[in-house]
Amino acid sequence: MGEYRDGPTTFISYARADEAFARRLYNDLAASGVEPWLDRYDIPPGAIWDAEIQRALNACSHVLVVVSGASVGSNNVHAEWNYAETLGKTLIPLIAEQLPPEQIPYRLHGPNWVVFAGVEYEHALDALRETLPLTVEANPAAAPNPHNPGADARAEPDPVAAAAAWKRGNAAFHAGDMSGAMRAYSESIEMAPDRPEALIHRGMALYEQGRYHDALEDFNRAQTLDTTIPLLFNNRGVTYLALKQPAQALADFEEALVLKPDYANAYYNRAAAYMALGRYTLATDSYTRAIEINDRVALFYNSRGLSYAARDEHERAIEDYERALALDGDYVQAIGNRANAYANLGRIDEALADYDRVIALDPEHYLAYAGRSEIHWCRGDYSRATLDASTVIGLQPEFHGGYALRALAYQRRGKLDEARQDYARAIELDPAWRSVETARAYLTICRDDALRAVEALLD
Repeated sequence: MGEYRDGPTTFISYARADEAFARRLYNDLAASGVEPWLDRYDIPPGAIWDAEIQRALNACSHVLVVVSGASVGSNNVHAEWNYAETLGKTLIPLIAEQLPPEQIPYRLHGPNWVVFAGVEYEHALDALRETLPLTVEANPAAAPNPHNPGADARAEPDPVAAAAAWKRGNAAFHAGDMSGAMRAYSESIEMAPDRPEALIHRGMALYEQGRYHDALEDFNRAQTLDTTIPLLFNNRGVTYLALKQPAQALADFEEALVLKPDYANAYYNRAAAYMALGRYTLATDSYTRAIEINDRVALFYNSRGLSYAARDEHERAIEDYERALALDGDYVQAIGNRANAYANLGRIDEALADYDRVIALDPEHYLAYAGRSEIHWCRGDYSRATLDASTVIGLQPEFHGGYALRALAYQRRGKLDEARQDYARAIELDPAWRSVETARAYLTICRDDALRAVEALLD
């Protein structure tokens, strides 16, 4: 199976609206001897999607572009086939929906269309198979979710059926169905107890459920079967981070990088461990290495921006947030982080515009309301400051900042009893609000004025 899968030859690019068609196609191709690649099945838990998609496009010789109204309007689908074209891959448009010719991008026009819309599916599938490399023996057990109900991948337990089961688990995992993922991974382990993949994947399903020690048991068991899998060490390192054991996490990320020196995700996670240890320069260096390996992942730039911000290098942080936004224009976290950087630099109008944009994109982003509340307070608009702080509390009742900000707003509005009550709640949730000195870390804009208000509340 290679590291986590047999070497895929055929990448399926599709819009999420066409997922049912894409998954049916994947299953039928897998059963017939083609080695397809589809994000839902083949991206393992714990991997970074953009990085895995690029890796798969690099590896595959053929790219099937599912053409529909949804895919024609999808930036992600356009990015995938454009990138594949630059690499000289064979593009095969699959016409899943009849569209006017002028609606289909001109670079997808050509003699190698395979038309599924308006024709019998099996007939179109046969025509497609003739254009694709058949690299393994046909085997119905290779289909993770066979379209034909009579095809039972579990009838004869073997490594092929086990791989199909853990891919089925991946699809459930990415859909947020952890119970379904656990069943499929456990089924795969029973069918091929000497293979580590399903153990690694089940470990991440356990991680997602907060069962970190159970996850470690699966990762450790997988290590007894194979000590050469980078994803194993990467995912176990992430689990150690969740357990607040960054030293153990670092050791695992280092092992992953020994095994795979160009493993961008391991550099990214190693940087997170350095951030947890307060070693921000080393974190920046690791994020930079991840970017050098793959410069098309918005997450990497956003995270490096946070490492610059931790070093009070807010201008450099903004540059990275903007690089992230160049890759993903609606990246809410990058917009919110840029707003914070603008606030730290005193660029209040720009900060406010970014907080407004975050809230427009994600009306439940409580930290954006908190940032906006602070700006309104500093500008003397205490009613709006109160409203935004109350929204923070409604969205996140256990967040101390909402109560502290509302206390400051109530104080300026002369509602002293309400102010003291809210401030007491902030202290209860985070003792840092007990003193002016420790509260300083939580206030960014007009800090001196805000700290004088805190001092008055503490009297």
